[in-house]
Amino acid sequence: MIAVIGCGNMSNAIIKGIHNKYPDEKFLTYTPSHTRAKDLAKAINGKAVNKLSDLEEAHTLIIACKPQQFDQLVKDFNHAFSLKEKYVISIMAAINIETLERKLETKNITRVMPNTPALVGNGVSLIYHQHDLKQELKNLSEMYFQSCSEVYVLKSEKEFNELTAISGSGPAYLFLFAKGLVEKAKQLGLPESAAKKMVVELIQGSTKLIESAGEKNLDTLISEVTSKGGVTIEAVNIYKEKDLNKITSQAVDAAIERSIQISKEFSS
Repeated sequence: MIAVIGCGNMSNAIIKGIHNKYPDEKFLTYTPSHTRAKDLAKAINGKAVNKLSDLEEAHTLIIACKPQQFDQLVKDFNHAFSLKEKYVISIMAAINIETLERKLETKNITRVMPNTPALVGNGVSLIYHQHDLKQELKNLSEMYFQSCSEVYVLKSEKEFNELTAISGSGPAYLFLFAKGLVEKAKQLGLPESAAKKMVVELIQGSTKLIESAGEKNLDTLISEVTSKGGVTIEAVNIYKEKDLNKITSQAVDAAIERSIQISKEFSS
């Protein structure tokens, strides 16, 4: 039985994915306001509970609340039940394994960073296990998250935190670029709905082309769209002049730095 603490969009995507692939798995859901817990429980034939102590029968707990809610959750657990023998899967950003171990008083911990495309069953999930975790528990969490995403098991928490700024945050970067193309298409006279549809198809088609490119690298794909003295090269030259790669690197570094700051805030 799996207990779900926090029932926002991300945990909804994950739990519905698990339920669809493993319909015999039982679920308990909990949120302080109860509303979202009831909605999720209804969708997966689970049971919404009104207090944390009602989750004690679960063998696995997926903690999907906001990092800012974690300390209160720890206090509430102190009045509910011990987590020593439970398996805890945290999808909270920035809170490291050492902090989770110390505050939850268990070593059976896995950190997972999914991303929002998990909502459509096409996400990416980074996974980092507590170093002494039993293999059977590692296999369990990896199996769960494979139901809605491609899973990458990482060897260090540093790598986990840094790559979160790409896989976890990455959809926002792509959405921002897509928004720029949509806005420009609108300026050129295309209705918003048509502009959005065109950009979506552009991204989907380009992604499929990358997937089917085999040994071709991205530079080769770029060269196949551009030609000397042509149209596309003029736009590409602007991106190179503004050093898009450098801007992207700086943006990812800023996200990594913020993750480090948040981790320090919650490690005390």
